[in-house]
This record gives sequence, structure tokens and C-alpha cells, in this order.
Amino acid sequence: MTKSFRNKFLFSSALLSILLTGCGDDNVDNEGTGDVSEDAESDTEESSELSGEITFWTASLSGDPFDGYFEEIKSDFETMHPDVTVNIQDTPQNEMEQRVLTSLTGSDAMDVINLNPHYMANIASQGGLLNMEEYLDDDIGSRFVEGAFEAGYYNDELLALPWYLTTTVSWYNSDHFEMAGVENVPSNMQELYEASSAITEETGNPSFFQIINDGNTIMEKMVTIANGENIVENGEAVFQDNADILEFFDTVQTMYSEGLISQQNAEGSIGAAQELFMNENLSLVEGGITFLGPVESGAPSVYEAAKAGLPLNGDDAPMNIAVMNLAVPTNTEYPETAVAFAEFVLNAENQLEFAELAGTVLPSTVESLEDDYFTDPGDSPKASGMQQGAQALERARVLIPLTENNFELREVTKNTFVEVMIGDISAEEGLNQLAEEWTKSFSNSDIDVSF
Repeated sequence: MTKSFRNKFLFSSALLSILLTGCGDDNVDNEGTGDVSEDAESDTEESSELSGEITFWTASLSGDPFDGYFEEIKSDFETMHPDVTVNIQDTPQNEMEQRVLTSLTGSDAMDVINLNPHYMANIASQGGLLNMEEYLDDDIGSRFVEGAFEAGYYNDELLALPWYLTTTVSWYNSDHFEMAGVENVPSNMQELYEASSAITEETGNPSFFQIINDGNTIMEKMVTIANGENIVENGEAVFQDNADILEFFDTVQTMYSEGLISQQNAEGSIGAAQELFMNENLSLVEGGITFLGPVESGAPSVYEAAKAGLPLNGDDAPMNIAVMNLAVPTNTEYPETAVAFAEFVLNAENQLEFAELAGTVLPSTVESLEDDYFTDPGDSPKASGMQQGAQALERARVLIPLTENNFELREVTKNTFVEVMIGDISAEEGLNQLAEEWTKSFSNSDIDVSF
């Protein structure tokens, strides 16, 4: 394994963890890193206005090939704006939230930060992020995928712009599907049960895995299944009355009891699903476009048999989008420069280059997604995932709003879902219990929200 490939693989694995924990007419023009002279000439007036030394904190994006990419970004922006100096520092993703919070009252300041929405909510609730709207053109939202752009709002203020994305697709072992005579990816719970039964009968192994993570995936799944109906009304949970959500909980319990779902599913992580998939002890799973990262190197024959499909729901059901954002702290000394640099990183050409280097993410700009790299990516398993993921973005959005009690909701959702799945309580009991806990959490936090 070459150094470049090894680092790229490590990035893919880290990026999967980050994203699932769970994203024009620029001030600096919408040009990429390759054509700097024209930008610099046309931006002479702005170049004289932008100044200062700013620091950009990336999250777990160090090493080859990303060091070279960010160095080029830095060089190009400084060429366009001679009075600006850009410093780039990489911070481990699991340290980012605490470092940002500490910097708000300390001397370890930064000016542009790479955040996921979970961290963004906590920092924003403490007044730590700049409202970027006053520094941006009115049409800024038209440049980005709508659902990704909306993820940057908190209490009606635009606190972040979307960078790289992933969304949900289905991954399946086509050899297992062929053995069982299953021709299509299931699109509802009944079809999922029937397909899983047929596959398990042929392989002798569990066939489906419901990723749980820290509970966020189940929360998002509930919104998807509700398909436009609110699961929370003015801070009160109402999902216990939704027949389709009840069917989801009940069917998962039945599949677990019949051996169609592995006992390892109680742990519920993406890593557990990948391990089972590599060992051919799993045939079908919903996951992000990054799912095949370790499969490609760890089980090449399984990788070759892997295919991507649309998510396991109706064609019109909303899907979740996982977003990594760029934000600017309120204590930056140079807000105009910081926002302009964020815009430059996020322009269509730079995002396309980043997505090509990473190989496992989607860009957030509409223009980038129109490139052949996404519309005609080839026949490899990962390419099919990129194509299906890009198509899924059309109906993708952040399904769970950022609220201060988000951690509490995720935790109780995970625990209750596992109780139902392994048969400790019935699906109906579990949903009623979960609804009561959600409503209590919203009440205790004085949160009046509907979604």
C-alpha cells in the first residue's frame, strides 16, 4: 500500500466517523485554485480592502494528499489578497468542539473552523459563531444544495456555510441478491422483511443491519418514514401515533428474533456493519457513500460484488444529509477576511477538486455536482455510490433541527430502540416510552420546536 493510498484510506475512515456522528458571485470570484491571475487582476479593489492574518482550522484533514491541496488554497488566496496571511492548522475531530469553546475566552484564537452540526449547536448556543449573512451576497444560498445550506442556520442566523457532504444510500451484496432471486432493492418494511428472509435462507447468515450509531440514525429514519408528517409538534412528541414508524420498530424486532438481523446489531455502529459486510455475514445495509472505504482494501472480492441503490424508502421520502461546515468565530479580528476566505474554499472548482481527492464525499455546490465526475462516474462500486448519493441529494436535508437537548434525545432513542429490537419491550411500549422522554426533554429545556 503506497503512502498516498494509505493516508487516503485513513482519511476515508476518519471522515465516515465524522459525518455519521452523528454541510458564484463570491467576494473573491467563483474560481478555483488553478486560475489565480485573472481573479487577482479583477479583484484589485477588494484585495486592497482585505487584510490581516487569519487561521483556518481543519478537522482531521492532515497528510497527503490534503496538505498539498490546502497549501495551494492558501497560496492562491494570498496571491489574490497580498495583505492577507493564511495559517492552516489541523485539529483532531474529537478535540475540535472543546478547543473552539476554550478559544472563545482564551488566546488560542482561530478565524475559520471546520465543524459538524452537532458541535456547531453547542458553540452557537454560547454565542461563539458569527452571523455570516451581513458579509455575504443575498444570493449566496442559490450556489449550494438547498438542504446543506439550510443546515447552517441556528435561531434564524446563518452561522455556517456547507462544505463537504454525504447522504444515505443502500449497499448490497449483489451475489447474495442473485442467489436468493431478489431483483430489486426493497423500498418499504414489508419488502425488506421478504428480501431479508429469502437471502438468509440461501446464505444461512443474517442479511440486514440497521445502523444505530449514537441514536441519530434512528431519529433521522423516523423523520424519513413519517414522510412529511411532523414527529414533534410544538415541543411534544407525536410519533407514537404514526403507524409507519410503529411498523418500523415492530418489523426490526421481528427480524432480529428470526435471525435476519445479527445479534451484533445491538451495538449498532457503522464499523460493526462494515466488518459483517466484509465477512459476508451481511447482505444489505443503509449507509453513507463512505461505507465501502475499508471494504475495498479489506475484502476485495466482496467490494467487487457490492452495489449501491437508492435508500430503503419511497422515492419521495426525505433523506438525511450529513454536512461538514465552515464557520467563523465571533471573536475573529478580521471577519470580512475570514468570511471571504471561507467563500473561496467553498467555490465550485475548489470543492470539486477536494471531492476528487477525497473520493468519498460530495461537494455542496450545485455547479460542482453537475460535473461528469458525479453524473457519469463509471462502473466501480464506489462510483455507483457517488452517483446514487448525488441523486439522493435532490431530496436530502438535515432532518433533525439543532437543539440544545440533541445529545439527550439521541441517547434515549438509542437505548429505547435497542430495547425494542432485542425484545425487552414491545414496539408500542417502546414508542410510548420514547415519546414521553422526548416531550419531557423538550419541556425541561423550554424548547418549542416542530419537525
